[in-house]
Amino acid sequence: MQDVQMAIRELEYCVKKLDMRGIEICTNVNGKDLTDPTLKLEKFFARCEELGVVLFMHPLGFTQADRLTLHYFNNVIGNPLDSTLAVSHLIFDGVMERYPKLKIIVSHGGGFIAHYWARMDHGWRAREDCRTVITKAPSSYLEKFYFDTITFDPEILKRLIDRFGADHVVLGTDYPFDMGEENPLGLIAQVKRLSRVSRDLIQGGNAARLLGLKL
Repeated sequence: MQDVQMAIRELEYCVKKLDMRGIEICTNVNGKDLTDPTLKLEKFFARCEELGVVLFMHPLGFTQADRLTLHYFNNVIGNPLDSTLAVSHLIFDGVMERYPKLKIIVSHGGGFIAHYWARMDHGWRAREDCRTVITKAPSSYLEKFYFDTITFDPEILKRLIDRFGADHVVLGTDYPFDMGEENPLGLIAQVKRLSRVSRDLIQGGNAARLLGLKL
């Protein structure tokens, strides 16, 4: 990703030669935000939209984590924090507005932003420097993202589903890491008042639709 032309060539090779339906990227590139102008990744996102591929975004801890060194905080807090920052830049820097058909899945239940989205909407209304690029409330772009089920709690998962819809949540495991969800189907089964249709979407229907697979 540090070389946009190489990234695009690899993307096209994966899709056109290997028949891959999606790719995985990190939430930053060597510590730089995905919208950093020096990376010139605008062309990459444009090509992803053209090809209709799924972008799965997964962090590797937080890049400026001097205060997150103890208690495994660089993963426990840092991973969802880096995802939150990456998603925020994609929204506020206008990537999601310019490429509305991008299909991006955010790991770990969407990080913190999926559960505290109203704060960025308030900032957008209250401050001019929060609306220098985008023309609509930030949460309206957040609703274009997809989120996995790795929340570790059925109530948190239920709120995620209620807010963004069962059609924007996909099953996640984080296998084989120690912070993974050991029983993802069991977690989904604990969500109260979840219809069978919604359950089927989350457990596989959404993934099949996004990847263009026939069930």
